[in-house]
Amino acid sequence: MNWKKERELRQNQMKVLEDKRKEIAKSGWLAMNKMEKEQLRKLINFNWDKMPNYAKAKITKDSYIQFETQEHCVKFAEKIKKN
Repeated sequence: MNWKKERELRQNQMKVLEDKRKEIAKSGWLAMNKMEKEQLRKLINFNWDKMPNYAKAKITKDSYIQFETQEHCVKFAEKIKKN
């Protein structure tokens, strides 16, 4: 297999994994109640404020909030599945 096909195959595999992760995060978000969502927003904004400026320069606040929300929702969904 040549390198272009291998790269395309890896990219497709990564996209599938990313889509699965988004679905898990979506189920976690829907399972959270209003108070938990508000606490998550406060935590993420607090963490953003405490982040060093050199790190803030590399990422926008919106993308940081999106990433952290997704991370927390995936963890929440996995915790729910265990119970």
